[in-house]
Amino acid sequence: ARCAEMYTNASDGVDYAVGTMIWTLFDYYGEPPVGGPEVSGTYGQFDLCGFPKAAAFWYRTQWLLNIRDGPDKTFPTGDAHEVHLVESWESPDSFPESKGSKMRSIHAYSSAPVVELFVNDKSQGLRALKPMVSGPGSYAEWASVPWEPGVLTAVARDVAGNVVAKDVRQTNSAAVALSLTIDAPSEVTGTGSALVLDGQDAALLRAAVVDAAGNVVHLATNNITLHVVSGPGALQGTHNGDPHCHEPNNAPWHTAYHGLVRGVVRVTSTVARSARESALLARIDLDGPMAAAAAAGRQWPETAGIVVEATSPGLAPARVTIPVSTDSLHDGVMAVAAAAAGKPVDFFKKAQQDAWTSFESTEEFV
Repeated sequence: ARCAEMYTNASDGVDYAVGTMIWTLFDYYGEPPVGGPEVSGTYGQFDLCGFPKAAAFWYRTQWLLNIRDGPDKTFPTGDAHEVHLVESWESPDSFPESKGSKMRSIHAYSSAPVVELFVNDKSQGLRALKPMVSGPGSYAEWASVPWEPGVLTAVARDVAGNVVAKDVRQTNSAAVALSLTIDAPSEVTGTGSALVLDGQDAALLRAAVVDAAGNVVHLATNNITLHVVSGPGALQGTHNGDPHCHEPNNAPWHTAYHGLVRGVVRVTSTVARSARESALLARIDLDGPMAAAAAAGRQWPETAGIVVEATSPGLAPARVTIPVSTDSLHDGVMAVAAAAAGKPVDFFKKAQQDAWTSFESTEEFV
């Protein structure tokens, strides 16, 4: 976060500027960094798939949790605090830069004033934090943490020493299965509860390689295949968020990156549209779902969800059903946006510890 802290505070921390705009919220194709085989820019707070990178958590602490509730704040957070461990807790030998060492460098982001780090319940010391606008010191760093397999815990405390938040990383065991969850549509992320059968709506799925405890295996690179088992949907594409990945986006498979693969599933039914509108769109979308839906006679039942399965050799498969709807007035994009405006959302799934990627040593900033 050192780079983000310096560049952001150059405008946030002075009286003559009204604020800061971060140009690259998401990684995007083109403008790769000089000197590497990347296929995309790498300066975003979210990767190509929409998975949050470490910087996203830092900005959340500075621009949400450290801001007083009021009319200019996206949604109220009260006195809530969070803490986020940037790294996973795997052996130093797992990473080229620390191979042969017995130490790990660990960072934590938090809105609380103090963070304490523990390795298997043994304290590694306290670190004081302050808001970014007050100058350097908005994140915690432990440069040399003795590594041993087990549990890494960050404990955030308020000024009175009370515990206000925790984050945990566990050394992974062997990968045994896949998990498959829905990032959108999801009430948790403020993206509604169902896809509209309009021939255009799409879902964002998260396939993860997990160990016996259900934790994401952060270093897993298993090849994961997604396919629609049944229902009015088709796989639009897959990716893993790796800026170095040259695998095709329109393939039904992708190699996991930090244990994750993104799948995009688009509805193939147009029953939520009028027959006249569907017919007109079919004349334009000759090779797409509009024409295909017209040729199929709009046969899908209104209540049929889209069943998707994730598979990978040697791992237990996973399935998920994406809810669908014909009610555009309730589940359409504008209706969902209006319903979610000003309400808390959780893009990071903090309620599902280890459900996100930790981005080991790949954090890059503008």
